[in-house]
Amino acid sequence: MKYFEESEFSEFDKMDPALLAMLDNLRAEYGYPIKLTSTYRSPDHPIEAKKSKPGEHAYGAAVDIACVGGEATFKLVKAAIKVGFTRIGISRKNNFVHVGIGYPGAPETTIWTY
Repeated sequence: MKYFEESEFSEFDKMDPALLAMLDNLRAEYGYPIKLTSTYRSPDHPIEAKKSKPGEHAYGAAVDIACVGGEATFKLVKAAIKVGFTRIGISRKNNFVHVGIGYPGAPETTIWTY
């Protein structure tokens, strides 16, 4: 990876290689440093355990990116769409953007807010 270190991921070996390549593309397109706030999460992680079935993080198919402010969020989401992310969540309350590539049974294309 050009823009990220393995140490930025909770369990780098469990991350989907396609997601990792897209993250590098996202960083290049966005043009600013990206701070990852959540990467792989075990199905036993408290957030995943609350769900009826584990989500993208448990597949290594998503990350959350710190993002504060409407303009920065807009630029990040615009760049994410441009590089091919089709599953995007925006949390204004907790200041992050979720980008993912999907998992079995998930809608291919969706955007949501927290």
